[in-house]
Amino acid sequence: MQHRYFRAPGLAHRKKSAKVAALANNSRFSLGGSVASLFLVNRWGLVYQTSFGLRTMKVRFTFNRYLPLALAVFAACALESCSTYSRVSERRPRFIPFASGGPLANAATYIVTAMRIDRRDPLVALGEYMTAAETALDQLKRSPDDETARNTYNFAVGRIIATIHDAKLDPWTQPLRVPVNSGEFVLTHRPDPRPQWNPALYDFTPADQFDVRGTYVTERTTRDGIGAPIVAVGREVNKEARANFTTPRTYYGVTAIARFEGRRCVLSFEDPLAVETVRVDGQIFPLAADFTVPLAVMLASTNPKKFELTRLLNPAKYAETARISRLQPYDPNKTVVLVIHGLMAPKPDILARESRSRWQIRRCFLKGP
Repeated sequence: MQHRYFRAPGLAHRKKSAKVAALANNSRFSLGGSVASLFLVNRWGLVYQTSFGLRTMKVRFTFNRYLPLALAVFAACALESCSTYSRVSERRPRFIPFASGGPLANAATYIVTAMRIDRRDPLVALGEYMTAAETALDQLKRSPDDETARNTYNFAVGRIIATIHDAKLDPWTQPLRVPVNSGEFVLTHRPDPRPQWNPALYDFTPADQFDVRGTYVTERTTRDGIGAPIVAVGREVNKEARANFTTPRTYYGVTAIARFEGRRCVLSFEDPLAVETVRVDGQIFPLAADFTVPLAVMLASTNPKKFELTRLLNPAKYAETARISRLQPYDPNKTVVLVIHGLMAPKPDILARESRSRWQIRRCFLKGP
């Protein structure tokens, strides 16, 4: 970069300097070829000229008009570069017993016992968690509005899913026999006719095990109800993502429900964006949901901020990243809303609130200008 100074008074008397003064008075600078020259008059009457190399820009515009906008854009980029959209960490949830007596106290004892051994003896712990969930569900049958029973059930179901994940157990391809004091449970799942809802395709993590924060995770949108909110992450990359308008890897929020048929514990996964209630053992309950964590996990994993500026400055190199992606299965009863990304992605809490209403969100990633 080169800098030169000229004295403004008297420039008009010299042909060479007159051109500089004219440029200074107009406060213009031109961008063309490989070098740009900028002329400004400062408070002491000095004309300031700077030359800097450019390779691709060939445009001429008024400096005074676009300077505030340019400064605002660069300031925004600088501020955003110091922030993180979504930061996710996992933790072991803490269980606080919800009851001091009766069947729910027994359920709490089962949970506490299981949490002490689930890492060294996951099958035995799994049996304790299922016993706790069955006990709490029996109480819900007697008293559907019992919040303590519902919270105990939800926590126990969440730990069933967590134990399956952590111990790499597989009740999805064949039933799993789980020992308990009174014999054994057979853990299995309810088949779903939709191929993409095969649980063997995903890793499941309870939403209550995530701490999420960041500039784009300012609220946590949830819905009270029965079931354990779960983050489902696809195990494989979707090779047909572009053709199917899906993300390369699935990140989705579901709710796990455990039903008991004698000594069989049958797991199912409900879609909280599609339904708001669920029937369990003849009773209809509101379906619990966490709408924020799955989107926060997706943002933290995919890190769209990594390519924001590079896609803007070098669009041809990242042309293949341009895509339209849907965040949920198509629902003909909802209106599709296309969210077009600029430099910054929409906040997960906004997407979460809108996705649960009558709208369906589609994200559009542009390759650049």
